[in-house]
Amino acid sequence: MLRASRKQELKERIFAQSIELFKEKGFDNVTVEEITQACGIAKGTFYNYFPKKEAVLLHLAVSQLESVHETIQHNKNMPDLKRQLLHLFSNLFHPYAEQPDMVRLVVSEMMRADMFINAEMRIIAKFRQALAALLEDAKSQGQLTKQAASEDIAAVLTGVYFNSLMIWLSAGTDALQIETLFQRHFDIVWEGIRSGGAVEQ
Repeated sequence: MLRASRKQELKERIFAQSIELFKEKGFDNVTVEEITQACGIAKGTFYNYFPKKEAVLLHLAVSQLESVHETIQHNKNMPDLKRQLLHLFSNLFHPYAEQPDMVRLVVSEMMRADMFINAEMRIIAKFRQALAALLEDAKSQGQLTKQAASEDIAAVLTGVYFNSLMIWLSAGTDALQIETLFQRHFDIVWEGIRSGGAVEQ
């Protein structure tokens, strides 16, 4: 357990140092050798954690997906579906508040480069699948009627989240404000879910 914790700490340190170099010099101008020198590690160690430099940028999205699965598992017995969903999305907004410059850099670079699109789309698809599975569980517990298609609701919720992300990126808004905006949009969507298929609480 301790070994796994130390490995995760080193991975996060490589990620953080890489982001600092990307901010300073631009992603295209930073080499793996520069990253390893800044971290005080061998190149082989870097490749143990990231198969290539581009994988560093994907680390945030992968971490967010892991957070989704962990949050769903932790809250699986929560009887209120709306609270469960809001808690899940709130956790996703934490990095926005804690490291806004890092998130802006990572997302901007990934949007700029075509090489990330396929990988990012696969992560988004897994995100939707996780939400759809959560909604299916809610149906089995009587929190959502079977009239609503879980995949469709998951797609709409994913769209609301990423719309909030794009607004935040373009406006430079405070992370707490954008989470409030997300919750307002979520409430509108939730009313549609309730009228179209959610069981009245």
